[in-house]
Amino acid sequence: MALIHLFRDCNQRCVFCSYPQAPEPRPSLKDWLKEIAAMPPGLVQVSGGEPLLAGADALCLLVGAASRLGRPVELQTNALAAASLPERDLARLARALKAAGGYFNVNFPAATAAADYRITRAPGGFAARKAGVARLLASGAPVRLTCVVSSLNFRSLPAWAALVRREFAGAAWVQFSYIKGIGRAAGGGLAPAYRAAAPYLLKALASLEEAGLPCEVDHIPPCRLGRFAGLNVDMEKMRAGRPGPHLEEKAHVAACRGCRYIKLCPGPRKDYMETHRNI
Repeated sequence: MALIHLFRDCNQRCVFCSYPQAPEPRPSLKDWLKEIAAMPPGLVQVSGGEPLLAGADALCLLVGAASRLGRPVELQTNALAAASLPERDLARLARALKAAGGYFNVNFPAATAAADYRITRAPGGFAARKAGVARLLASGAPVRLTCVVSSLNFRSLPAWAALVRREFAGAAWVQFSYIKGIGRAAGGGLAPAYRAAAPYLLKALASLEEAGLPCEVDHIPPCRLGRFAGLNVDMEKMRAGRPGPHLEEKAHVAACRGCRYIKLCPGPRKDYMETHRNI
């Protein structure tokens, strides 16, 4: 798996954004294609900023180049621009993604407009995001919905699951991803304790399981997931011997000794332990 940041341009100001904030020149399409060609085999995660701001022409060329290299593509988006993307462009991009064995990964952080604004600082973002996701679902390319779990939304995770069941049942799968304490979220103030967030997360997982929607959980150790421990995405990476950058951000701690998951779990995030000191 490899990650490419196209640029810093974005139509949101998410409080949990982990992308460094220092300014940089905007790369060209040629630069992006060179970067993809030099990446190791596996999934290419195309991120930003907001990748849809690059336009359909550039993205189709980018996804097509990855496809010719045999590389599936995850196109990360907040779906705001998808609400107004011309139908022809959306259809072309969806076809390119499907041909590359890829999918849209949508950041959908809240169950209400008020909470969405607190997290993303995007006026009108909730309505636009819902409209954008509806169009992505209708495009024919698979759609993953990702909810970043933070102190601003963990209590509303069951309500978020209910929204997904009600309006986005066509999603291919759902990921709950615990906030990273880096970028704008550095310092730990937005990171709830695992023990505080877990009851709400488990209710959300049970609700989506009941609806038949596949789920996975990232950056929360399996020891906090109860009967859903097998949904922890690190366990698959550990079994496959694919450490990757995300596993390097984690480490075993004293509380991990004797845990039945110790061979399949890299431990909590290091930035989490700097804030909470225990699992």
